[in-house]
Amino acid sequence: MSRKNHIIAAHLKKKGFALEMSKHIKLTFQHNGCDTQIRTWVSHGKKEIGDRLLGIMAEQLYLSKQQFMELIDCTIDEAELILIYNEKDLL
Repeated sequence: MSRKNHIIAAHLKKKGFALEMSKHIKLTFQHNGCDTQIRTWVSHGKKEIGDRLLGIMAEQLYLSKQQFMELIDCTIDEAELILIYNEKDLL
């Protein structure tokens, strides 16, 4: 399973992540207008992100791989993501 990096970035942005452009695209989850420690990175361009890197991104975002895939496939919305992070005492 793989996903295009520009799709991942766009879907995470819709779920409350702020994008910061640098060598890579840095995605930081924002809650109540503030940055959190929850962040990941994707490369520029229209490249495929493979299974191994998807797993690493899930870990960086404190999610199971299944939760991460549901997040980028839009079956988990921002409200559900906030609940997940609150349960893990990350917010």
